[in-house]
Amino acid sequence: MRLTSAGTHTFTLVVSQYEKQNTINYTLRVYTGCKFTFSKIPNPFTQTKRVNGQWKGLTSGGCGNYKDSYKHNPIYQINMERAGPLLIELRGSSVGFEMVTVSMVGDPGPASFQKKNSGDYRCGFCYMEAELVPAGLYNVIPTTFLPKQEGPFFLDFSSTSALKVSQLQ
Repeated sequence: MRLTSAGTHTFTLVVSQYEKQNTINYTLRVYTGCKFTFSKIPNPFTQTKRVNGQWKGLTSGGCGNYKDSYKHNPIYQINMERAGPLLIELRGSSVGFEMVTVSMVGDPGPASFQKKNSGDYRCGFCYMEAELVPAGLYNVIPTTFLPKQEGPFFLDFSSTSALKVSQLQ
């Protein structure tokens, strides 16, 4: 990379592994002809909760296209005590999730929503990040794309607001 203009330049380097099967070790080297700083981006989230779950038997209901079995998927309820950012990550095979508003505290303003999702189903990992989620109760439904796809999953919640997570189903 050649910089042609003077001044301070900021870049973000993301190291990732496609279709992670095994943990790999790596060395990262940066060479430059001028002064620079190289540092990890700080994690803004102070509150984290992890759920170790699984889809098994009846609870492997698949995505919303399968109305009869979808309703049997696991459901986790999160209680956000005050408004704040929220990051939800789901790790498992062919995964996605929905987040549905149960109730909100006070006037949520323009940040309110009825339902959000993680987007297209992904192999191994999906996430949803919202800059501002109003205080309140929300149900999160992790799903596989097809019914009867059994297996374990990790569901992580991160925020600057205090979180309580409980399993409803």
